[in-house]
Amino acid sequence: MKLINIISLWFLGITLAALLIGTIVIYEKLGSEIDFELGMELDRQIESYADRIAQGAPVDKLRYDKLQIQEISMDRPLEELWLRDTLAYHDPMNRNETQLKGSRSFKINGKHYRISYYNLVVEADDITETIVISMLTVFFAQLLFIGCFLWAISKKIFRPFHQSLSQLQLFTLQKNTPLAFTKSGVFEFDLLNSFLSKMSTKLLTDYRKIKEFSENLSHEIQTPSAVVRGKLELLMNESINEQQADLIQSAFDSNERIRRIVKSLSILAKLENDEFESPAPMDFSEELEKVLSRLEEVIQIHDIQLRKHIQPGVFLSMHPYVADILIHNLLSNSIRHNLENGQIEILLESNMLQIKNTGRIPSFDPKDMLERFKKDGDNQDSAGLGLAIVHQICKNYGFSLIYTFERPNHTIKIWFR
Repeated sequence: MKLINIISLWFLGITLAALLIGTIVIYEKLGSEIDFELGMELDRQIESYADRIAQGAPVDKLRYDKLQIQEISMDRPLEELWLRDTLAYHDPMNRNETQLKGSRSFKINGKHYRISYYNLVVEADDITETIVISMLTVFFAQLLFIGCFLWAISKKIFRPFHQSLSQLQLFTLQKNTPLAFTKSGVFEFDLLNSFLSKMSTKLLTDYRKIKEFSENLSHEIQTPSAVVRGKLELLMNESINEQQADLIQSAFDSNERIRRIVKSLSILAKLENDEFESPAPMDFSEELEKVLSRLEEVIQIHDIQLRKHIQPGVFLSMHPYVADILIHNLLSNSIRHNLENGQIEILLESNMLQIKNTGRIPSFDPKDMLERFKKDGDNQDSAGLGLAIVHQICKNYGFSLIYTFERPNHTIKIWFR
């Protein structure tokens, strides 16, 4: 979720909570204030009728619907104003309505009168409806204001943040250019940009050092390795006994394994540094057929039965060299770890590549085979990096790789989307 949306939701949530609390407070305060004012009004009305009685107005003529005058014993003490709700008939509405009734006693001209007067009460439903409508109006007005305000903030205040984010998305190690930001005038954004600029410079420096080291290492190892290989091949052509031949062959195999490991590690480093850019979508189906044709002789030597269903015209946004590495490593792995007279099944569809081959029961979880230098058994032909390279390629291109074993088949599925 975008930062501006999170801020908006939090702001609206806090505003809504404040409005709810305010609604409750206003409801209680307004209700008590209305009751107080009605009570004061009733008291004034009662006092006015008491004054009229004191001035000689006949009691019988003062009695009507809202006014009740009752003569009580002189011995009783004066009654203070007493308010209570009552149900009385209301002429304009032609029905009984809840009304507030006030009573108070007065001793006038030697007589003790209890004067009661009542008036229509503003009901709680009416108060609630008024307050709710008012608060909803305020809330939606607030919502509109916040939307416009945050939109303006997003366009202006957060513009430097979005610019920095765009530069970060375009940053690559291959361009060898550190990040450079313009001053935004906002302290937090300038501080972030300063940190990102220093970080990119340090990252490029470390990358160049590691790349130079790995390239030098690869070059320096390959040169003596090629010399050793040549001399071992010369020794093989000399007249030697069987024991010497075995030693020379073992040294030759170890030397070849070193060369494969160095090459694989170099490829892994380049993949992790994302040095292979996709120039254009390539025909993955055609590339798969090419690699299969190169390995056809090896498959026949191992007497492996091949079944394939390759959908033509499967295009992927991959570097052709990376696609070749991916396919070659998968097929080489399925051949190298297969059984004699085994099988390989290849299925390529628009969104998925599946390679299934017969093989031995793994001694550990098949998922661990995707780690570096992880291999099952003591196969000297395997450097333990083939599937690690495949896994890294899938990570780089956002593919999903699944490796499972269901006796006797090892299955690797790669989902392109």
